[in-house]
Amino acid sequence: MAFDTSYLYFRAYFGVPATFRAPDGRPVNAVRGTLDFISRLAAQYSPDVLACAWDDDWRPQWRVDL
Repeated sequence: MAFDTSYLYFRAYFGVPATFRAPDGRPVNAVRGTLDFISRLAAQYSPDVLACAWDDDWRPQWRVDL
């Protein structure tokens, strides 16, 4: 099972309430949402392998131009 984790992280950042915080007060909503999504699908489909890709430049100029 392959994941576009930069997309999932972006989605979770805006989709999970910012009230999810670490004990020291740092917001962890994006991390929590991303890991919850991956773990839910992994539990549902029981894949043999998980692959997570991260695109550091998730908004290159050619995407903006579209």
